[in-house]
Amino acid sequence: MIAAIDMTDPALVMGHPSIDEQHRALLGMIEELDERMGRGEFGQGVLDAIQGMLAYAATHFDEEEGLMRESEWPDLSVHRGLHAEFMQKTGGFFEDAASDSEWTSLDVLRFLLHWLLKHIKIEDRRFFDWLAARSA
Repeated sequence: MIAAIDMTDPALVMGHPSIDEQHRALLGMIEELDERMGRGEFGQGVLDAIQGMLAYAATHFDEEEGLMRESEWPDLSVHRGLHAEFMQKTGGFFEDAASDSEWTSLDVLRFLLHWLLKHIKIEDRRFFDWLAARSA
């Protein structure tokens, strides 16, 4: 079981209700994959997680990048690149899951945790702090 992640941690709260809800949904996917792995449901568990990640990314990245575009954030292209890397890595998990769902489940879980803790706490935080300072 993964350690509890507190989504009320100020480092994880961006102050934008829709974005924060989407980040909580990502945590929900992480927790669900972890629970399913604990029950030995590696094959379908990891496939569901990958599909969930792709659906999450389709809506979340579009909304987040829209906010960045509207506010004329100068680092939009860099952030878009990070989102593209997420999509590329996620797509690669499908092939991996076909050959070894147990190891792929662990890789996906690790990847999602890293994304949650690094991307949101650092990359998203940079934008939302910039946006708040600009609005002040």
